[in-house]
Amino acid sequence: MRWKQRHLSQLRLSKERSWISRNPGGAIYIVLAFPNTYHVGMSNLGFQTAYRLFNDSPLVTCERVFYPDPEVLSEYRSGRAQPLSMESSRPLTDFHLIAFSVSFENDYPALLEMLHWAGLAVRSADRCESNPLVAAGGVAVFLNPEPLADFMDFFFIGEAEGLVDSFVRAWTEGAAASRQEMLEHLAVHCPGIYVPRLYTPIYGPTGVLQSMQPKGKAPPKVQRVKVDLAAIKPAHSVIITEETEFSGTALIEIGRGCGRGCRFCAAGFVYRPPRFHTFEAISSIVAGWIPHTRRIGLVSPAVSDYPDMDQLCRRLLEWGLEVHFSSLRADKVSPDILKALGESVLKAVAIAPEAGSERLRAVIGKHLTDEDVLSAAERLAECGVQHLKLYFMIGLPSETREDLAAVVDLVKRVKHRVLERSRGRKKMGLITLSVHSYVPKPFTPFQWAAFAGVSDLKVKAKWLQQALGKVANVRVHFDLPKWAYVQALLSRGDRRVGELLEKVVLKGISWSQVARESVLNPDFWVMREREPDEVFPWEIVDHGVKRAFLRSQYERAMRGLPSAPCVQEPGCRSCGACGRA
Repeated sequence: MRWKQRHLSQLRLSKERSWISRNPGGAIYIVLAFPNTYHVGMSNLGFQTAYRLFNDSPLVTCERVFYPDPEVLSEYRSGRAQPLSMESSRPLTDFHLIAFSVSFENDYPALLEMLHWAGLAVRSADRCESNPLVAAGGVAVFLNPEPLADFMDFFFIGEAEGLVDSFVRAWTEGAAASRQEMLEHLAVHCPGIYVPRLYTPIYGPTGVLQSMQPKGKAPPKVQRVKVDLAAIKPAHSVIITEETEFSGTALIEIGRGCGRGCRFCAAGFVYRPPRFHTFEAISSIVAGWIPHTRRIGLVSPAVSDYPDMDQLCRRLLEWGLEVHFSSLRADKVSPDILKALGESVLKAVAIAPEAGSERLRAVIGKHLTDEDVLSAAERLAECGVQHLKLYFMIGLPSETREDLAAVVDLVKRVKHRVLERSRGRKKMGLITLSVHSYVPKPFTPFQWAAFAGVSDLKVKAKWLQQALGKVANVRVHFDLPKWAYVQALLSRGDRRVGELLEKVVLKGISWSQVARESVLNPDFWVMREREPDEVFPWEIVDHGVKRAFLRSQYERAMRGLPSAPCVQEPGCRSCGACGRA
């Protein structure tokens, strides 16, 4: 089996087109771990960026490891195989640091499995002095690290470009220290490093968290590290491969954050104010990839809000490149974007109304009218886009049956507009609805809201399926509400949720069985609307956004009042409402 693993790694390495130089002589050996498959991990721009940044340091040798592919998973679970690094086929225990890049809460069980298969205790307190340190970074954990707190030695909190160099310096300064001394040194001397063992959670008689008590010199809160995009290269693919979601496509970040103020979206709050890379910086990265691929993917939470988007589209088309977009705003589909889409082989484009009615879109802060959506669909059909994807959510706060009916009505109207613009063609394209169960997220105005519940979501999904199931050229895909429930638990839980997670992994039993057997009731974290003054476990992290601002937005949402956009201004002191510096 080890030969098979090595063979698969070498096969994949041979197919990768890389723009990175590694340092096999580095003094710090790090394995960057992704708790999902190679296909998913190599599609992740954050993972690729961390890999590049670690290898940019002359003191670091960084390799990769991924969760096994489904066809070999049984070999790992039976103990006949263990995770090996991709580049040198080394076991994870050969490295100084195992650094997980975590983007999705539902990958937490895979993370613990990888530690277990590597022969390490899953709890940090149970590992010995000679074991590698284990850390995690990525958007999932800097929103709420607490469910993984008992398993990680430390967390990277913030943007990798602002963390890696200071971490490497701090590591080398404390290299001769014991495990505990190293962690204390990192916590005190390295911004953005959170060491959970240096904090004690205090719970009240009803089980609600009351405070997090720091030990020793640990700071009261961990400040999330943020970078000036003008001072760094845009995040970009450093390896492209056919075995990804974006086959053979070089992904390039054009901006971070979103100023729209959608109340369900963490990116619109923790990344405030929205920041953009310069046209020149993006063009430089694109030029570097031209010898290797003609397919360029532009990535941002709000791609069409990029201020130089029209100029950028024109430049990429002049260079003869195919341009792909992560998503588009229905109210900002410009002629240059349409031209780029029309000349691309990609004939599927996604727009996200999120809710069917304008009333509910006002509640969630989505500043789109029905006409915005209809007009965008019409123009996309005119420029040759064959397949339209529409993203909706169910289970949003204050949602009614009328709001669900509005989804059906809007989709039928979209189809009518697309059909009108598709006349004379051999066939009409497909309209695909992706309907997701809403999960309230930390550091958003809806962090106080309760999850809708599995039964309620199943009823709503069934109703939508019946209403749209027989509409020609319309396909509807739903996620599973039971997994949305698990995501809600892992998104907004505290350290005690780690006990449930550990049982799922080590005992190999389902979440529902764990819930039945445990004295801890997951509904406490999932189904309960939080009190206005309740202390949240994720508030150990300071993103700089005022809690009072988020609460005021929640209250405005419950009254159906719209949100104001976050406008990028020098110094971001134009309003001061959110508290973000």
